[in-house]
Amino acid sequence: MTKPSSEHTLRLLFPQWQGGANNAPYILGARLLNWLAPQHEGPFEEVPVSLELDPTIQDGILARQTVLNQARAAQQIIRKHAPDRLVILGGDCSVDLAPFAYLNDKYDGDTVLLWVDSHPDVSIPEDFHNHHAQVLANLLGVGDPEFVAEVPRVFKPEQILFVGLNDMLDALQSKPIQSLPLDRLGPDEIQDSSNVLEWLHERKPSKVMIHFDLDVLDMTQFRSLLVAYYKTYDEYKDKFPRGVSMETIIQLLQDVAKQYDIVGLGITEHFPWDAYFLQNMLSRLPLLGDIDDNQRPTFVTI
Repeated sequence: MTKPSSEHTLRLLFPQWQGGANNAPYILGARLLNWLAPQHEGPFEEVPVSLELDPTIQDGILARQTVLNQARAAQQIIRKHAPDRLVILGGDCSVDLAPFAYLNDKYDGDTVLLWVDSHPDVSIPEDFHNHHAQVLANLLGVGDPEFVAEVPRVFKPEQILFVGLNDMLDALQSKPIQSLPLDRLGPDEIQDSSNVLEWLHERKPSKVMIHFDLDVLDMTQFRSLLVAYYKTYDEYKDKFPRGVSMETIIQLLQDVAKQYDIVGLGITEHFPWDAYFLQNMLSRLPLLGDIDDNQRPTFVTI
């Protein structure tokens, strides 16, 4: 397909960090994604995100009200522009709640959502309190009622395909989720694009959305991931399931885009360890920052 006009494509910078265990590096990760991405000539907005730590757990969700408020702010921005397409640069995975809810409603449910992620993100608050692991459940109409209420047209299970899924599979067995027939392809099943294209051909959607969590990538090839913290790297690269190569994902998404109309692309969970540590160092050096500052960078590891 020809490249769509950028005039009706809203690029949304959404540096949310509270949904991912209050991990501040997601702020820098989102901003770096925006800086690295090709120049965009169409409309651009940044979703306002609180920089205040919110350690409260309400109704089983960490920083619940902060994340909910930010989802509503994103929704207001999107509806102001009423775009045909959305690119979302996050931030933790929960940034995709408002954009994908908007697109599924706009196109009357004649859509599919490729969830390109190592995790299913269908946890419920009773089992896991970080909202980035709950966002797809909300899009399916499951979970916290106020988050679900932000989805005017919930997705049907047959609209969802997990791509590269290989971790936290227990979440698929929770009572609200286990009855939903959600299709999935593991890393070994997407070494070429045929299985994904066959699934799409069976459904013949008018529009396709893509959630691309960078943690689907092989951590030995791409290390700007939460799991790739240098002190536990050697342990985790053998402990966690191996992800997918970057070139495999590129080829897959290119192949899909050549045959289907992509209306949404969310890129999330960029965790730039080296840049985050470097940022902290620069802020404490003479002529650049505060030489009396002894504060070390803070983060939450797995």
